[in-house]
Amino acid sequence: MNYLNFLAARGAILSRRRWLAAAGLGTLMTACGGGSDDGADPLLERLQSQAGKLVSQGVVGAATGWTDSTRARVAVAGLRRLGGTAALERGDLMAIGSNTKAMTACVAASVVDQGLLRWDSTLAQTLPGLAREALPAYQGVTLRQLLDHRTGVMAFTAPEDVAKFLGEVGADVITRLQQPAEVEEFFLQWLLRQAPVRGTGADPDFAYSNAGYALAARMLRAATGQDWEDLLRQRVAQPLGISLFVGEPLRKGSDQPAGHALEGGQLQPQGLPGAPERVWLEILSPAGAVSLAARDDALWLQWHLRALRGDATPLPRSYVQGLQDLTRAPANRYALGWISHAMQGAGWLLHTGETGGFQALSLVAMDGSRAAFAHGNIATEDSIALLYESVSALLA
Repeated sequence: MNYLNFLAARGAILSRRRWLAAAGLGTLMTACGGGSDDGADPLLERLQSQAGKLVSQGVVGAATGWTDSTRARVAVAGLRRLGGTAALERGDLMAIGSNTKAMTACVAASVVDQGLLRWDSTLAQTLPGLAREALPAYQGVTLRQLLDHRTGVMAFTAPEDVAKFLGEVGADVITRLQQPAEVEEFFLQWLLRQAPVRGTGADPDFAYSNAGYALAARMLRAATGQDWEDLLRQRVAQPLGISLFVGEPLRKGSDQPAGHALEGGQLQPQGLPGAPERVWLEILSPAGAVSLAARDDALWLQWHLRALRGDATPLPRSYVQGLQDLTRAPANRYALGWISHAMQGAGWLLHTGETGGFQALSLVAMDGSRAAFAHGNIATEDSIALLYESVSALLA
């Protein structure tokens, strides 16, 4: 399967703008990402060149990064917001969309390693009340199947699923239900009454689903008594020394980057969703709500390289085992937030994300030698291909 076709069909989290719609360029470059004391560094210069190239191709603001097991470099270029003058800084947050899924899988693995859940724990065992209202097809779905997109749960990656939901429940429900617990309960009950979907292509059991990650997070809360966001900070961010933010960068502050998308044929900055839509959007947070700075994404990938090399890391043991299993899988196999990918005659772990006018793409060498990523605060049909080309060039 062609990678870019695969990406377009399966790899992006539903943008906030599409939820909202269903409910109701300049080429400025910064030489060193807002200042640098790195001095002459060929790797940094290469990263800066790639970031600048992305901006020259129409990306409003771009961040690039490269790491091996011992060193990491990042560079940025362009603007925080189209029409503004503030340059993108290396410490700015960028939303990574569905690349969040590997972090959620990492949380799940830590819960499994603790013995509070098993990979084969089922919906009926973990959430009996919710399961009683579900179709029989979902009674036996497991935590691991949810994380690997092998349950048939509706995707919620395209406007059609949102339209079906709103058409059946009505806009008055969206407005009336505003407490997070009742919103989640209502949505998951509705979701589990919908007929399972089948994937297409060579692996019909694989059907990418953002909503499946919401179910997985509910299982994790039942096992630990903690919400997904708290688990993410305690079991991923803190052990790995990563700073991350849950939500759109602008929610952190008005000086953070804005995402951009096409509206009426023109690229426009994307605003923040408000009531009543916001609480419904947050149901899918475990599938794609993390924002972070480029340096923290580099550190996240660096831990993966060390684990793949056999070094001791804070990554959960069963998560690392899942990555190692994926290195032996055929191309385009999905597991724990990663896709096995063949490129340049070698094997890679790959994932991409899109949300709120941001896109991100990461590639990790299966032999643990190197990794690279690119972030952009623009989401169009063409921009994800530009990120892939940029990351591929960095790893050549």
